[in-house]
Amino acid sequence: MAAKLKFLISVLLLGLLIYQLDGQALRGVFLTANPGWLLLAAALIVLSMVVSVEKWSQILKAESIYLPWYQLWKAYWIGLFFNNFLPSSIGGDGIRIFLVGRNISNLACAASSVIIERIMATLGLALTGLLTGLVVKPNWQVSWLFVGLTLVATGLLVFLMWGSLPASVVQRNGRLSNFLRTFLAHGRSVRGHGQRLLLAGCLSVLFQLTVVAVNYAIFRGLQVNSLGWLELVYIIPAISAIAMVPIGINGYGVREGAYVILLASYGVAGSAALGASLLFAVLVSLCSLYGGLLWLVNRERNVLRERLPDMKPEVN
Repeated sequence: MAAKLKFLISVLLLGLLIYQLDGQALRGVFLTANPGWLLLAAALIVLSMVVSVEKWSQILKAESIYLPWYQLWKAYWIGLFFNNFLPSSIGGDGIRIFLVGRNISNLACAASSVIIERIMATLGLALTGLLTGLVVKPNWQVSWLFVGLTLVATGLLVFLMWGSLPASVVQRNGRLSNFLRTFLAHGRSVRGHGQRLLLAGCLSVLFQLTVVAVNYAIFRGLQVNSLGWLELVYIIPAISAIAMVPIGINGYGVREGAYVILLASYGVAGSAALGASLLFAVLVSLCSLYGGLLWLVNRERNVLRERLPDMKPEVN
């Protein structure tokens, strides 16, 4: 029911935007797009995944979990595929937790690493926007959004590394209580790995810059030249933050509205902003098909293992 409601909200928001904007101009945006710049944007999306996987790897190592890099690469891409094509109550992060947790026989540890990685990504997003706001003309609503995200992300990170559970939970022996105890224990274990956390933080900022670079290439491909690099470094993280609001399917509708509204002050036509947002979503979705292929291959291998129990496990 929730998924259907989100789908309906996304459709309504997109329909409203397309209705209010010039449909002919929107078609022109797509027809005049430079394919070379769009190919560069797709390549930068792949680069952003490399950065994300390495960031996740560093957090897992801080929790004393050492997995083959390609195993994390596959899990991340499969999670991206689920986010884009199989929206459900599980989501891409849930898939990552399941895939890694199954391999290490510890779902709580996998959950801890994924949640810490997500929190650090949010913190990197907020700090990128805040620091850029010092050198460009700021939008105060956007700046306060970054301040709020910084405080929330920092608070969650502090709780995961130093927080404790109520005594009523600690003293129980149920499955959920055991999971929560293990979850926080792994969160506390990263405190002694400052260098890895610092590297993960730097990679979080680098990831945001790659997302900005993807958008920069898309706008250049659409012949939109009114946006400079620093303006995009300031505004794209804000759009990403707004797109996190869980009222639509994979951010559709919310993200497009943020593009149109926030970029209007930079002289970007609504049709160009909407076109850029849709192209960004389409390129990410197309790239995520690679994750679907990995999922199908893994699924087939699992079937073979069930039929041939003596098969050796995959070596990465």
